Amino acid sequence: MAIRLHGFFSSGKRYIQVESQPHHITGIFRNIVNSCNNMHEFTFLHAENVYFECPEDGTITFYQAIGNDVANSAIWTYLVYECPESEEKVFRDPCIDTSTNCLQEIFSGNKLVVVATGIHDYLKYEYYESEYLDVYLPCDWETPEGREIVNLLLEELKAFKSSSLFAEDAGKQYMKAVIDKFIQAGRKVLDNSGTLKDFELLQYEALKNVRIHEIANLIIEYNDYRLWQAVLPSKSKAIEYAFNAALDLICRI
Repeated sequence: MAIRLHGFFSSGKRYIQVESQPHHITGIFRNIVNSCNNMHEFTFLHAENVYFECPEDGTITFYQAIGNDVANSAIWTYLVYECPESEEKVFRDPCIDTSTNCLQEIFSGNKLVVVATGIHDYLKYEYYESEYLDVYLPCDWETPEGREIVNLLLEELKAFKSSSLFAEDAGKQYMKAVIDKFIQAGRKVLDNSGTLKDFELLQYEALKNVRIHEIANLIIEYNDYRLWQAVLPSKSKAIEYAFNAALDLICRI
C-alpha cells in the first residue's frame, strides 16, 4: 500500500529517520535551486517540497515547506529499505533536529562549518562540497605533517576523478583500494611522528600491495592513445603505477 511522506507517495519502502549530514543539506540546496526557473527572483520562500537521494549511503532527504512559514519548514533524512507492499512503515526519531537553519545559512551565501569525523569524510567534503562547506580536518590529522599528507591525498583523488577510466568498476575498485591504503600509510606516519618524505616512501610500498591486474587490463582494453596523453605525465603516484603496469603487460604480449 502506498504511503505519503512529506508530500510524496511511495510503496514497498521502509524509512528510518537519521541525522541529516552536510552532504544531505547541500544536496537539498542544489535540488531546490535547480527547481527554480528564475534565480534572479529567487528567495528561500520560493522553495517547495523537494527531495534528494544519496545512493552512496542509501538515504533520502526531504525538504518540506509549510506555506510561507520558514520557521516551521523542516528537513528530514531517512535510511531507505525495500519491504513487501502493505508493510511500509516510517520510523521517526523526535530527538533529531529537523530545522532548516543550515539550509538558510547556505541560502544566505555562507558556508557551513564542518569538522570531519574521519579523513574519508574530509576528502569527500573537500572535493565535492567545498563550494558550500568550510571543512576542518579531524583533530588527529590537524598537524603540519598531517595537512601536507592530506594535500597529497587530495591530489590523488583529483587525478582519479579527472579521468573516466576510474569511473569504470575496475577503476573505482582500484581508486578505493589506493585511497584506503594511502590513508593507512598516512595514519602510520603520524602515529610515529614521521615526515612527508616517510609518507611518500610508504605510498610506493602501499601500491605494491594493491591489486593491479584488473586496472592494467582495463587500460589496455581502452586501446586509445589519447587516454595515455590525457593522464600522463601525472603527479599521482597511483596513476603512474597503473599505467606502468599496463605498459609492462603490453610489452609481454
